[in-house]
Amino acid sequence: MEEIIVETKQDGLDLLPASIQLLSQESRLQRIPGYHGLLRRLLPQLSGYAYVVIDCPPSLGDLTSLALTAADVYAIPCQAEQLAFDGLHDMVRAAGVVRDNLNEKLALAGIFFTAYHPNQRGALNHGTVEATRRIYGDDALLPHIRKDMAVPMSQAMQQSVCAYEPNSRAAQDYQSLTNAILQAL
Repeated sequence: MEEIIVETKQDGLDLLPASIQLLSQESRLQRIPGYHGLLRRLLPQLSGYAYVVIDCPPSLGDLTSLALTAADVYAIPCQAEQLAFDGLHDMVRAAGVVRDNLNEKLALAGIFFTAYHPNQRGALNHGTVEATRRIYGDDALLPHIRKDMAVPMSQAMQQSVCAYEPNSRAAQDYQSLTNAILQAL
């Protein structure tokens, strides 16, 4: 894995990028004996890192299962919309199956809402956040990421939002989220 790590301009942050080719190989994973533990066995090869963050596709496929099997904690990003809220329940259930069968130490760090409009009129997004609070409890809610044009602009520039516009609402929100997750560890 060391040979495919990409160094970034940000100190202390390297990437091991996924690709569309990786996603296309997902079905082949099942042919590997003990494939559920594959990532867990590979992670110790990464030396010199205090934390490893595994970004998963928005699906409940094998790549997500591999990541949950290798993880100590997981956080779930969610949009404050009904379909995403339904998917949130599916994700929590899937993580429970992984915890019960493959990784007993797996714990939920929390749920955070992205592209959130705290001042938006209408109760839909606020209702989704409140329903999440009722179902999962206050402790399960992590700081939200507000909608901010700095996010798509930073993506277009192939930079993190914190590097692209460090004083933006989104950069501040991501810093608050990072701090909350670190406290949960």
